[in-house]
Amino acid sequence: MPRIDRRSLLACGLAAAAIWRPLGRARAASFKADPFSLGVASGSPRANSVVIWTRLILKDTSAITSADPFAPASKRVAEPMDIEWMVAEDETFSKTVQSGLFRAVPEFAHSVHVEVKGLEPGRWYFYRFRSGNATSPVGRTRTAPEGGDAFRFAFASCQQYEQGFYSAYGEMARSDLDLVVHLGDYIYERSYGNELVRQHGTGVPSLLYEFRDRYALYKSDPQLQAAHAAFPWLTIWDDHEVSNNYASDRAPDAPNPA
Repeated sequence: MPRIDRRSLLACGLAAAAIWRPLGRARAASFKADPFSLGVASGSPRANSVVIWTRLILKDTSAITSADPFAPASKRVAEPMDIEWMVAEDETFSKTVQSGLFRAVPEFAHSVHVEVKGLEPGRWYFYRFRSGNATSPVGRTRTAPEGGDAFRFAFASCQQYEQGFYSAYGEMARSDLDLVVHLGDYIYERSYGNELVRQHGTGVPSLLYEFRDRYALYKSDPQLQAAHAAFPWLTIWDDHEVSNNYASDRAPDAPNPA
């Protein structure tokens, strides 16, 4: 099974830089800070398709000069950005399978969600994104096998950012897996316990942009990013994605129940 290491990632970057095609504003944008600081991810693998994802972290409405997931909403870029994506059979991107342009809009926090179809079942692919002078890390994904073919997977849940570091994800990224299944509580809306190793740095979210900021904080962890980049994920949610012990239309612990 193909593996990604730091040397391979650098080689991918050099190879892909030579074959990116200039497409619209994906070519025109100029960044002074990495807009792909949240990494890349893939998920929902089917036998002939997979979703690839990234999110641009941008601020400063006059010039795209810095990246900060916690910048005030008024300082974030409020215009669409064109993102070029590419999927290849090999990690040097010499065998391109598909590519295209995705318009990332502020209404969806400049996230990129591409469903790549027409792929072969049960095989590995590599993918990456580009906008202007910025290129994302390389991600690796795999389509679902056909029929009863076996596959290897790990599962995770309840990743409270403040209560521990994500070393288990670093171990996953180095393992021989085909899939990661996340069983919920990808984020936590509040702090729990006294012996915290790091801080959320903000209060309990209740507005959309606050939840997006919380996801950005969690996704900034390099070991979590490594596990996302190494394999496709299947994810479900649990209560802490919204509020502790929520059920139906009741959220008894929410600071803003409405």
